[in-house]
Amino acid sequence: MYIESISEFIRKKDGFKDEIFIMVTIRKPKQSRSKNTYKSIVDAGFISVKNNGLDHTTVLKVCEIAGVGSGSFYEYFKNKEALFVEMQQHFIAELAKVIYEVIPTIQEMEIPEAIRSIFLHIGEFLAADENKYFYWLSVSSKYSTEASHVKAVKAINTLAIEYAVKHPEVLRIKNLKLMVYVLINSSVALTMNFFSSQNMGFTFEELIDCLIDITMSYIDDDRNKLKI
Repeated sequence: MYIESISEFIRKKDGFKDEIFIMVTIRKPKQSRSKNTYKSIVDAGFISVKNNGLDHTTVLKVCEIAGVGSGSFYEYFKNKEALFVEMQQHFIAELAKVIYEVIPTIQEMEIPEAIRSIFLHIGEFLAADENKYFYWLSVSSKYSTEASHVKAVKAINTLAIEYAVKHPEVLRIKNLKLMVYVLINSSVALTMNFFSSQNMGFTFEELIDCLIDITMSYIDDDRNKLKI
């Protein structure tokens, strides 16, 4: 076995200084069978976190869900913390994939309809496989890496640029990329909060309408300033 990738991240503990953890993925799979085993372990990690919580997820529980032995687990991951880092990278990669897939569907839409489509696609993604990503999203921030952050930002920037190609008027919006970044992250956070809470007092559609109104208010205000 050999070391192929090292992910470094900082985790802050209550009352203590930041600690740096080195998470090592022992090796990446190359053969189809190995890739299937690797994927089964990562998927099992999401299921275990959903069913047992982050603290009570163990290598044994993950292996039981994945249907593999602990030897297979340690062939790919040094420990469960390394698995959590890989799960976060997988989550961001899948979210980026959703963003890329939505680009062609919104290019002919006006801004309000485009926002609605983005919101709904992200909601469907988070709710997939019995809401496994909802649970992960609520605990995963400390496992983010620079690489996963860059991947997410790249997808968001691509969405902004591709939409602007079809709608050049949006290029006049101040901080367009920032606005799209806030919009995507708001869609994720608001969707998670909505479906993890009870008796919100409003519907999901009303939540989307509110976000659209806020975004359009910002755009209209920006346009009015340009007219002055």
